[in-house]
Amino acid sequence: MSLSTNSLIHFTKTKGSLIGILKDHFKIKYCLEKFKTPKGSFSAAIPMVSFCDIPLSEIKNHINNYGSYGIGLKKKWANQNELNPVIYIDTHSSLGSNLRFGFEHYLKGKMLNDFSEIDHCLMDTLRYIKNYEHDLNRKGKTIKNYRFSDEREWRYVPNKTECKSIALTPDFYSSQVQKDHFNNLISQLRLKFKPDDITYIIVKKETEISDIVKTLNDIKWENISVQEIDRLKTRIITSEQINTDF
Repeated sequence: MSLSTNSLIHFTKTKGSLIGILKDHFKIKYCLEKFKTPKGSFSAAIPMVSFCDIPLSEIKNHINNYGSYGIGLKKKWANQNELNPVIYIDTHSSLGSNLRFGFEHYLKGKMLNDFSEIDHCLMDTLRYIKNYEHDLNRKGKTIKNYRFSDEREWRYVPNKTECKSIALTPDFYSSQVQKDHFNNLISQLRLKFKPDDITYIIVKKETEISDIVKTLNDIKWENISVQEIDRLKTRIITSEQINTDF
């Protein structure tokens, strides 16, 4: 059995969020990431959309943590849109310490307007870093020593021409007012796809399939035939199916 898939899957918690993605593509939002090294931690809010690269037969725990609704897209689409796997770093590694040192030495105290091309390259590398294992905080609960590498995460992050603030320190992203402000600045950004890029549409249960079919019929797809939409409807599966049949 392959350890990865030919699809990248984005999960969400509600049917409404899934329908929103189908109608209006992926919205880019900042996500606060904390990275721990032997010589301390650093945090940054990164504008991104996250996906996982996990076979459906192994994805049950991921569904429990991130939601029962999802959309899968072809790896070819991911390549065309410059997505990249996350770089997992162990919390005890010298590589983590060196990256933190480089971050502090070259970027600390600088404003984004002062960044050189090299500064932007270093910051871009940091936007793909995640701890191999660390605590996961979700729904007000903490899972100790959660192994993030099991998620096989891929990320889309906008470049500096699309998004002026390619990363934010916690000082700029601590209050809800700040979060709303910076997310509003990038609210027009979209990671787009076509029906043919979609490999799966995942809903929680079978009774919700008709809502998704209606959504697919109602969307004003550009230059897409009825036959293509009909093929897309055959790619709808449920989390219940995944839990029992894969």
